[in-house]
Amino acid sequence: MKLELYFPVNPFKITQFYGQNDACVDKGTKKIYGKIGGHCPVGTIEFYPSVGMKGHNGLDLRAAHGQPIYAAQDGIVTDIETEPERGLGVALVTPEPFETSCGEYQIRHRYWHLKAFSVKIGDRLFVGDKIGLADNTGRSAGDHLHFEVKPVRRIPDGRYINVLQDNGYYGAIDP
Repeated sequence: MKLELYFPVNPFKITQFYGQNDACVDKGTKKIYGKIGGHCPVGTIEFYPSVGMKGHNGLDLRAAHGQPIYAAQDGIVTDIETEPERGLGVALVTPEPFETSCGEYQIRHRYWHLKAFSVKIGDRLFVGDKIGLADNTGRSAGDHLHFEVKPVRRIPDGRYINVLQDNGYYGAIDP
């Protein structure tokens, strides 16, 4: 099956693309800033190389504080977690495999920087079902949705693992 994504937020406005390297981080406060004229402001360094990445590993989508976030594909909620860098996030895994640039795999969608979520692990969601509300939790320059797409395979213990974990984007591919 060919991978087709639906809009997880409306209106669909990309503010940072996959692979882009325009984020800078303050060495002391860890606050995130954008590059100015292609350069990081004084006292900051490029964010992605500082965390071992080549660049941005998803799409940042404009979303107002508390704006609803929706499922981009059918899937099962496999993770709800909080990370210092990404804040509150929810992961969905598609029930069937899709053709991707790296082969045929199930797809894990990650939705990060949420304020709250309205799902629980094991829930079956369909395109357009509400997942949660946008915010700027974690290391973030403002309210938005960070949306990732990762090819995964299920291992014998039931967990899903990224098939491209060492690709420089923590296993994500360009949506």
